[in-house]
Amino acid sequence: MDRLTTALGTAAELLLRALHLQALWLIGTLAGGVILGWAPATMAAADAARRAERGERITLRHAARVWRSTFWRSQVTLGPPALLLVLGAGALTEGDAPLAVRLPAGLAAITLLAAMVHIPLVDLRHRVPAGAVLARSALLALAQAHTTALLAAVLVLWGALLLSLPGLIPFLGAGVPLLVSQHLVGRTLDRNEELLASEARERPGATTRPGEAADAGFRRAAPRTPARAAPVPHP
Repeated sequence: MDRLTTALGTAAELLLRALHLQALWLIGTLAGGVILGWAPATMAAADAARRAERGERITLRHAARVWRSTFWRSQVTLGPPALLLVLGAGALTEGDAPLAVRLPAGLAAITLLAAMVHIPLVDLRHRVPAGAVLARSALLALAQAHTTALLAAVLVLWGALLLSLPGLIPFLGAGVPLLVSQHLVGRTLDRNEELLASEARERPGATTRPGEAADAGFRRAAPRTPARAAPVPHP
C-alpha cells in the first residue's frame, strides 16, 4: 500500500510538472510570435525542467529571464536544424519521391531529431560556440546510442498517443517530451562528464577543473607540463 501511494504521488508530481512546462512553453512561444518564440521557449522550458528535477521551484520570472537571454542564440542553435528537419519530413512524405531521396532524407531526419533533443541541455550546461552546438549534440547522441534509442522510443510512443488523443496536445504535447528529454539527456551528460573526469584522473599528471571538459565542448583535460624554474644568475 505504501508503495502504491508513493508511486501515485510521484506520478501526480510528474504530471503537474509536465503541465507547468507545457504552460511555460506555450507562453514563451506566443510571446515570440510562434516562429521566433518556440526556440527560446524550448530553452526556457528545458531549464525549468532541469531545475525542477533538482528540487527547485518552477517560476515564470526565471523562465522569462532564460527566454530573453537565449532568444537570439536559440535562433542559431535550434532554428537551422528545425528547418532542415521540416525539409527532410517533406521529402519523406512526398508521394513521388524516389527511394534514393527518401533514404538519405530519412537518415538525416533521424540524426537531426536526435541531435535537436540534446541541443537545449547541451547549450544550457556547456559553454560551446553557437555554431558548434549541433555537432556536439549529434556526437553526444551517437556516443550514448542506447539512451538515445530509449528516448526515441518514448517519443515515438508519445507521438502515437497524441495522434490517437489529439485533445492532449494543448495540455501535455510539449511538456511530456521536455520532461522525458531532460531526464534522459541529463543522465547522458552526467555520464559523459564522469567518463571524462575518470579518464583525466587516470592520466599521470592530469589536472581537472570543475566543468573543464564541459566548457571545452567534451574536450579531454590535457596534462599540464610543469614549469621549469628560472635560472639563477651567478654574480
